[in-house]
Amino acid sequence: MIPLNPLVPGRAHRQVALPSTLPSSPDLASPYRPLLTHMPPPLGHQTALGTAEAERPPPYARADLRSASSLADRITTSLESDHRNELRAAGLLGLVPLSLGEDADTSQLPPPRGELHAKVMLGRADMVAAVRQWRRLKVAYDVDSDLSESLADMEVDTNFPGEVLRQLPHPDPLFMLRKPVVIPDADGAPSEVLGFLVVGRPALNGVCSTTDIADELPLYMISVLVRPAHGQLGSALLFASAAAGTTTVKEMVDASVHLTEQAAEGPRMARSATHDYVRRLSALVISHMLYLCSDRPDVRPTTAVGAPRAHGSRNGRRTRIYQMGWRLGPAISAFHRKVERLRESTVSLGGTVVPHIRRGHLHMYLHGPKKAWKKTRWVAPTLVNAALFGDEAHGVVVPVF
Repeated sequence: MIPLNPLVPGRAHRQVALPSTLPSSPDLASPYRPLLTHMPPPLGHQTALGTAEAERPPPYARADLRSASSLADRITTSLESDHRNELRAAGLLGLVPLSLGEDADTSQLPPPRGELHAKVMLGRADMVAAVRQWRRLKVAYDVDSDLSESLADMEVDTNFPGEVLRQLPHPDPLFMLRKPVVIPDADGAPSEVLGFLVVGRPALNGVCSTTDIADELPLYMISVLVRPAHGQLGSALLFASAAAGTTTVKEMVDASVHLTEQAAEGPRMARSATHDYVRRLSALVISHMLYLCSDRPDVRPTTAVGAPRAHGSRNGRRTRIYQMGWRLGPAISAFHRKVERLRESTVSLGGTVVPHIRRGHLHMYLHGPKKAWKKTRWVAPTLVNAALFGDEAHGVVVPVF
């Protein structure tokens, strides 16, 4: 069983891993410095938010009616608020600018109440810093639910260059899932993934823009907003590597789970169910990032950027919303309906060959002078051996946008 967070008695702070991501700096308060020594880069961390959040009305019950900009604000606020409040109560909000690599006076920071307390506070500072990094440009992708479903089911064993993950079209993006993706949590109960935020992780720990990740440690830090079966909003902290070299989705996810096991530092990850939950979260996040980084993704800007914030608000910048998969997603859904009708027709006529679909997958191809350049394209689901079904298979295809 995953233990309760000892920092907040009576509140179910469930831990998958406890991150420590404070940048090494001469200004760093000395009690926190030893915690960074021999600390592997953690990939998984989940903690449910407090009971006050659980008592509020479900924020995503009518997500389809929310404007995209207000949904983006809601997701990022939910990712940040509990961690910010705990840091403020502990007098450790000063850790946040350090996590962002900014100058800060650490002389007034109180000493940690033990190693576990310090690790948790450093992890909270990272979560808050990630949202503050996002607010500098406020880019959000409004993801079509049918595309999300297809990405979650994509093939995981096709080869592609790992550095493709560095080709995010916009810095520090937020992915918004209007129809939450449901995956079983560590207890087997349904857990909804509502969205996730991607930022960079510099070589000296902490948080940076995705445009600033270094070749020496090309890592992304991903804050995932989840809603477990008990209804309390929670967050999970994951990592994805964009290291160069041939890889597969499965290998990327395996690397993520391995880092999580290293960072767990105890029996938390010993449960295979917890291991599987982190794997499913990582696969969902990585598949969406890879699609966005592929050649010619279905991404279009929208004018629905929301109204300006009131004077004195935290950030008056408008949120830039991009529709992701709003053409491709419905086309994939229509394709599956056509295949199902073809399958029913084939069976009713006594056909021996049942229509089979190849799932969406990444395809690497060479181009340019002497075919020296590589591109990766996401190929939508396709009907295998369509010619066997004659005219009935005509039009059973996902168009290219």
